[in-house]
Amino acid sequence: MTKIKLTKSALTKGFAALLISLLFIELGIWQLHRAQDSTKASHPIINRNVASLDSIAQAGANLSPMAINRMVEMTGRYVKLYSAPNQPVANGSSKRKVSLEVRILKISGNRGILVVRGVDSTKSQSIGEDVKVIGRLYPRQSTDVAIPAKGGLTRLDPALVTGDTKLELFDGYVIAQLEQTSYGIAINAMRISAPIQISKVSGYYWQHITYVFIWWLLALMALGAPFYNRLRDKIAP
Repeated sequence: MTKIKLTKSALTKGFAALLISLLFIELGIWQLHRAQDSTKASHPIINRNVASLDSIAQAGANLSPMAINRMVEMTGRYVKLYSAPNQPVANGSSKRKVSLEVRILKISGNRGILVVRGVDSTKSQSIGEDVKVIGRLYPRQSTDVAIPAKGGLTRLDPALVTGDTKLELFDGYVIAQLEQTSYGIAINAMRISAPIQISKVSGYYWQHITYVFIWWLLALMALGAPFYNRLRDKIAP
């Protein structure tokens, strides 16, 4: 009877050690994926081809990570005008804060998207015709950078303008690099740069790799724990 009880106890300990070991292995794999993500985030692969907005994004749906930083083109008509104050804009190696001119571009299918035309001016251009816009697509801003004001946007986020239009809005916004009329005539504006946006992943590559080795070492220790006492008894004089 004693031998059966010891066998059951050993099986129970072995099964528990296996579960704990598998947990540590999974944690190591998770850290390995985090290391890969940090490498991809710091070295994004950018597709420089201009794509139709419809081909990479969908109105009313969250923006796909693959769509971020893509150069897109769309044609429509501006229907609403806003000012987005206190926005950080790249100025060489530094950044300056300016007020940006933002408009809703109405495109086919009763849809719309926020377009940053450039630096806001005291005299807004009257653009009543169809416009072809080429620019870089960005995800919506999640943090306010300005104080709420009438006709102003505290951040670049389509959620802030849903009450002003019946259009189904695309997620994110576009910083326009080129605007043309239907006759191919360029529309001038005080453009701002549209740099590649790099995602931030907490931690560094080698920090995550270190955690991978730690978790997997703990997995080995967990597997060996049931045999530790037997091995110690054999070694002990």
